[in-house]
Amino acid sequence: MLIWQIFKNHITENNLVSNGDKIILAVSGGADSIVMADLFYRLKKSMDIDLTVVNFNHHLRKESVKETKLVEKFSKLRNIRFISKNLDTKNFALKNNISVETAGRQLRYLNLTHIAKTEKYGKIATAHNMNDQAETILMWLIRGTGSEGLAGIPVSRKLDKNISVIRPLLSVSRDLIELYAKKQKLKFCTDKSNFSQDYTRNKIRLNILPELKKINPLVNEHFFELSKIIARETAYFDKKTANFILKNVKISKNKITVHLKSFSNSDNVIKHRILKNIMPVKKDSTHINGIIKWIYSNKDAAYILNKQWIVKKNGSKISFIKK
Repeated sequence: MLIWQIFKNHITENNLVSNGDKIILAVSGGADSIVMADLFYRLKKSMDIDLTVVNFNHHLRKESVKETKLVEKFSKLRNIRFISKNLDTKNFALKNNISVETAGRQLRYLNLTHIAKTEKYGKIATAHNMNDQAETILMWLIRGTGSEGLAGIPVSRKLDKNISVIRPLLSVSRDLIELYAKKQKLKFCTDKSNFSQDYTRNKIRLNILPELKKINPLVNEHFFELSKIIARETAYFDKKTANFILKNVKISKNKITVHLKSFSNSDNVIKHRILKNIMPVKKDSTHINGIIKWIYSNKDAAYILNKQWIVKKNGSKISFIKK
């Protein structure tokens, strides 16, 4: 089956799974995560991997209990260990002054990381797919982004030294996922909130991407290829930036010092990345441009970042100093 081969190729090309891996599968009960879990169940027959399915009930919808039971039944039929957790998403959102959607995502990752550490699992698999990638890139474009946003959802990323998140379905379209679920007669739940126009992602999914697909039916595939190109280039520039910081930047609690001559000899792309990485205050590209102009101006007065931090030029150095 096509999806099975795409899934296996994606895992192999990106070195996502190895023999001996202990993997947590984050399964909500939707088509994407159920299909991901079923593909891993098939993979387990040919690889020495340990799987645990984890499901979260956010207590935001009446259907959540039904979804948890469906995921539990799915896991038991395949003899996969199952863990269920209840999350108080609404209160977490109120306490942290964030949206319910953001609160749910943060709570999921906090709890997945905790389970992985407790159970000594090294990988967490989430069911993000090619359509999610296109939606994410468009969302970042609309909000304003640099190359990091255009890279979209990473194929894998480190949560800490020993735990990684992997996205084994990122090269698979939602159409193929739904076709596989139908052919394999997999039961799944449909989250009605996915059709609400209250969320930016849903507006992109329901309104913008269908119009783009009328112009080019392969628009999702092209967004996916763009994300891979940008991710490769970002990794290259990240490596060069890290090397510069290692050799030319000294960081302490109240002071960050940069070797000015080495900074001046760097390409503009690297200069921006150096400042973005070392600045104690998060600033956008417009502010970074302002700092670079100030560095090469004749102005001797300190550049004020915020109430706590200033930047000073001192002969051969640029210093970020905490007041």
